[in-house]
Amino acid sequence: MDFFKTMERVTGVDLNDVQRKAVQCADGPLLLLASPGSGKTTTLNMKIGYLLLEKKIAPQRILAMTFSKAAARDMSERFERFFGTLTHERIHFSTIHSLAYQIVRQYFYKTGRQFRLIEGTKDMQWNKKIILRNLFTEKRKTQPTEDEMDELLTYISYVKNRMLEGERLKEAPCSLTDAAEILTRYEEFKRRDGVNVLLDFDDMLTYCYEILRDDEAIRTHYQQQFEYVLTDEGQDNSVIQHEIVRILAAPHNNLCIVADDDQSIFSWRGSDVEKLLEFPKVYPDAVVLTMVQNYRSTKEITDVADHFIKRNKKRYNKKMFTENGHGRPPIIHNMRRYTLQLNYVVEEIERTQDAGEIAVLYRNNTSAIRLVDALEKHQIPFYMKEVDVKFFRHFIIEDILNFMRLTFNDKRADILERIYPKMNAYIKKAQITQLLNKNDRTTSVFDQLATNVHAPYQEQALRKAKKKIRTLKDLPPKDAIQMIRHDLGYEKSLQRTAEHLKLNEDRLLGIVTQLEYIAEGLPDLTAFAKRLTRLEEIMRQSSEKRPGVVTLSTFHSAKGLEFDRVYMIDLVDGIIPAPDDIKEYKDGKEAKMEEAVRLFYVGMTRAKTRLELLTYEQNNEEKTAPSVFLDDVKAILQGEKVKDFDFKEPAIERKAVVTNKSYQQKKVARDIPEDAITERSDLHRGMEIEHHLYSKGYIKRINGNEIELVFEHYGTKQFMIDFCLQKGMLRRVGEV
Repeated sequence: MDFFKTMERVTGVDLNDVQRKAVQCADGPLLLLASPGSGKTTTLNMKIGYLLLEKKIAPQRILAMTFSKAAARDMSERFERFFGTLTHERIHFSTIHSLAYQIVRQYFYKTGRQFRLIEGTKDMQWNKKIILRNLFTEKRKTQPTEDEMDELLTYISYVKNRMLEGERLKEAPCSLTDAAEILTRYEEFKRRDGVNVLLDFDDMLTYCYEILRDDEAIRTHYQQQFEYVLTDEGQDNSVIQHEIVRILAAPHNNLCIVADDDQSIFSWRGSDVEKLLEFPKVYPDAVVLTMVQNYRSTKEITDVADHFIKRNKKRYNKKMFTENGHGRPPIIHNMRRYTLQLNYVVEEIERTQDAGEIAVLYRNNTSAIRLVDALEKHQIPFYMKEVDVKFFRHFIIEDILNFMRLTFNDKRADILERIYPKMNAYIKKAQITQLLNKNDRTTSVFDQLATNVHAPYQEQALRKAKKKIRTLKDLPPKDAIQMIRHDLGYEKSLQRTAEHLKLNEDRLLGIVTQLEYIAEGLPDLTAFAKRLTRLEEIMRQSSEKRPGVVTLSTFHSAKGLEFDRVYMIDLVDGIIPAPDDIKEYKDGKEAKMEEAVRLFYVGMTRAKTRLELLTYEQNNEEKTAPSVFLDDVKAILQGEKVKDFDFKEPAIERKAVVTNKSYQQKKVARDIPEDAITERSDLHRGMEIEHHLYSKGYIKRINGNEIELVFEHYGTKQFMIDFCLQKGMLRRVGEV
């Protein structure tokens, strides 16, 4: 009986012409480009069934690989549903990492060596993050922040997945100037005794590739074992994963890669869309098929998404279409303030009869914090596709809580030790050491410091700091955070940290803004601390999928999912596209911007019948600009031609005034600090000053309108005098 008729009768699956052609294209290299909602998983399963039932290929001769364990499990369950009654043969769906582990284990056994996994285990002694943290601390003489650890881990994974070595290490994006040196020390540490090798997940791929490349016996064994190689989500494969697949498929080259170049969104993890674009060059006899019929979305959503992705240049030329019915066009909401966006989404969820068919999507995990806060306050249950609670471990949150702890007991020198460099009280490390050794728990730390000041100006600063710290206790939490941020100098400290460590200043200050919103309406500081603990607990508990609840997800984690209604939020320049996307685009480099376009496209194509795109013009202290991607969507909806991106300067403009009214009543916002130097005659050589970003320094030279300053941690810098005076950048400290 005809295979496809049997499948339709037994499984109810009726494949279209392109899907049937893909199933029957069994021998030789095949690149199957599958647009969103085109039935790629079903087609891939049918292809495997065809190999088993029609071509009579033994199951152990078929290697079916997916990107993740979840995808492997999903494919295995679908295969069982389709073919459970037709064959007793079972296919093992594997991830590339699990196959690599098998090959590495075989090699080490063969060579009589041993290895130990240092990732994905509970062994705290041999743990990748702890090893790297120790190496970072040894190199820098300071503990890494969570952001620095994340960046270091991402850098190492990127380097290995992109197969970068030597001078090519410079191609890896990373703001940590010594990342390559730490990587070298990390590799040396893992191989220090020459016998017992420590391996992380990325090493599995590196070793697997090198074994297949260099060990002829093992390579031949696997090439002969697997006559047919099929991979799903090929656009997510890293460079080294593509190389492993290429070696495994040789010499038969009965290779089927199911992928979508328009959904390649993991370059930061080492994937490379160029590998898909080069497929016909690598395999000149390859067949390239496009499955472009969308079975998921309405015509309006499908048409807008198809037109939108065509702005990208590096892609296969294809046109997604649907035979589904018409529906509502995508809706763009331009709210005046962020809070209106948040309120709208919450109200929409409250009104729905089936929240399980709703998804709220965002680019960054930080967007989820205020959303989770609002949903919990309205008693709306939710499921988070990707739970990330690093926010609650961030050093900024610990700093803010330490300021608050000090207000309840300003006799705690141990607390002051953690935050003294982050407040404008001119406290030196030697003074803190003396304070700790003295261990006086009966007197305010500020009074103790005042008995041993190093300059007259410090006595005044300590007096002010003591008064402000004690005032915090009686303020509403939001006002307290704003006092810490503006009056105690914490925001300037974050700006210095961002510049010194090459961190994203907007991201750091955005965390403080998040805390202000969480604090809004809470009665006291204790309630604020409890609220943070409660939110972390809620997010941890939200990782279990429950029926009938709204889904929260990043654009990245939403790939492969579908929902009746999708709300894409925080669509502003500086979030999507991100600052680096914009900067490189302006410099003539389009790779990052094209990936941002693909990410936006992935978000849009999750929607079946209703797609709403939300942006806003102001977020607390920031003026924002709607994402330029929304200009494309508007043009498409109006039947106009999509234009080149036109970014407003700056992409995100920070306001200089505090917007909270209750706080303004206590402090009048000023553009220039009260004690700033505003007269040129007040500046002279040798004078000790404080710069608003670089902290303390002294005037080395004055030449015309130029001033040369020397800073303790930042060295010598030159400034224009008129600009410094107009902006109030300098404050008097003393003489040297």
